[in-house]
Amino acid sequence: MPVFTDPTLVRDVVLVLHSAVVLYSILFSATFISQWYRGALRKMNDVRLAWSVFMAGMACNSFSFIMSDFYFTMDPGSLLWIKTGYLMMMVSLIGFFFALEKILPYKTRHGFTIAGAIVAAITVLAPREYLTALALSASLVVFGILVLFFTFFVRNTSGIVKQSMRMIVVGFIIGFVGYLLRSDFIYYGLGEPAYLFGAFCLVAGLLIMGVAVLGSPALDELDWKEQMLELYVIHSSGILMYHEKFIPTVDLDENLTAAGLAGAQELFKEITQSKAGLNTLSIGEFDILFAQRNDFTTVLVASSPYRVLLDKVRDFSDQFELLFGVEAKTFSGEVTQFNQASRIAQKLFSTTTAT
Repeated sequence: MPVFTDPTLVRDVVLVLHSAVVLYSILFSATFISQWYRGALRKMNDVRLAWSVFMAGMACNSFSFIMSDFYFTMDPGSLLWIKTGYLMMMVSLIGFFFALEKILPYKTRHGFTIAGAIVAAITVLAPREYLTALALSASLVVFGILVLFFTFFVRNTSGIVKQSMRMIVVGFIIGFVGYLLRSDFIYYGLGEPAYLFGAFCLVAGLLIMGVAVLGSPALDELDWKEQMLELYVIHSSGILMYHEKFIPTVDLDENLTAAGLAGAQELFKEITQSKAGLNTLSIGEFDILFAQRNDFTTVLVASSPYRVLLDKVRDFSDQFELLFGVEAKTFSGEVTQFNQASRIAQKLFSTTTAT
């Protein structure tokens, strides 16, 4: 990292920006781990826990570089702080990689975690001139696993969750570019303007990504496929039009269940004097998600009331109405005409009917 010894405006701006990275990283890390700890579905492979570890490493990394660039500018103190910064970042990344590899369905065989551990071990022994190259290597590993994470998340979410995910991607790209620009070879090769621009990008990317992660309603919903039990499309008359079973072990009479769900919907509409109907309903170990249309209601029986599932139920209802709107209005009891709805279900829920 470049050393700032003279009291200049550039030095003060860089110090403020580095301090902002430390402050916001600590704030986001504490918030994420607090949300994870208080969550009803607290798991060790929760994405919020992984991001809290990542943010903690970023805070330690930036704090160590402040020490080496502004206060301990001579060896051995400078080298000690630089290595501490890189090592703390790598240790946090090892935890981050391990958590994401547990969450993602890809067969990575913990390759990213092992790569992080190797880089961390080399960092301890490497001389100063190799530390920048090691940092760039670690950055490429981070970039690789986050590309997998973002790809998986974007493909398996919809609605507001997908929108927040796109904001996280934008924040990550801006922050990643900023982190690369905030390096020795950029400072000495392209000068102070590029270095300052990188520092600004890092702060901006961190803020965008942190706020987007905080605003995302489904960071702990990556296992949404495992929560789905059965899907019903029920005509306004109470007759079952379409049914799909996701878990073969669930043993429910679909016609009886459909009639009960339709009755419950009408009962609550009568009690509340509302035309909108239910959105969610919890009964014992089941959570029931509703999406009501003029002539039918789509109902998903699930193990957890995930927001991503409610968005998918609404998307399914929109597409079902677009494809079978006329048939639903003139429905007389013939249900085979709705069998093609399985294509919509397979597209949105990325699964096949259980047998």
